[in-house]
Amino acid sequence: MDLRWYAWLTVLFPVAAVHLAYLASITQGSVEACIPYWDGCTSISRAGRHGLANLLFKGLMLPHAAQLMGFWLLSWAWLRKLRPDADRRTHGVLALGVIAAAFLVLYASFLGAEGETYRWLRRYGINVFFSFSVLAQMLVIALLTPVPVLGAGLRTAMLSFAAALLLLGLASLPLRHFAGGADHAMNALEWIYALLMAIFYGLIGIAWGVTGYRLEASTATGTSGSKPL
Repeated sequence: MDLRWYAWLTVLFPVAAVHLAYLASITQGSVEACIPYWDGCTSISRAGRHGLANLLFKGLMLPHAAQLMGFWLLSWAWLRKLRPDADRRTHGVLALGVIAAAFLVLYASFLGAEGETYRWLRRYGINVFFSFSVLAQMLVIALLTPVPVLGAGLRTAMLSFAAALLLLGLASLPLRHFAGGADHAMNALEWIYALLMAIFYGLIGIAWGVTGYRLEASTATGTSGSKPL
């Protein structure tokens, strides 16, 4: 089974969840209409907080969390074959990715719930999700950079992706200390950052295709496995 479809579905689910929830929020008057990647008129959380938008967001994001756990398990098995010399770091990728997915469940489950405790749980959940996801992604890119089979173009694209995430993260630090338009700027950065994080799974899907990564099952023995060809 070609696993590239799984990687691209991992891109599609969060992008669909966020944008459908935002459109629903506009329709029900919860947020204003804008181009959030530029105007930053609303945060992702606010776009999915109320009514139908909340149902759409949870209905897609909670399955996406399980999908992410599967993605990181598949990535772990793949990296172990590509980089048998880096076993400890590949285990680190799996740990970071699974923890991130678990905290996404925490965040999505309590999005829209009222109360200071729920607000704290949401903030804690989303901060850990973003932080651990990016750490896992950066570690994967570091592991793949010296792998020649991926080709110079794909490795350059991955390094450019990592540089973009790093620059956006650094840009967010001074904005936290500014007043006025800082909220809109932080919202816009959040939308761009989340989109880049989703695109990462597509880059890995391309890498899976280049290395011939497949999920194989044997009906004769009842066993299954995965391998780069």
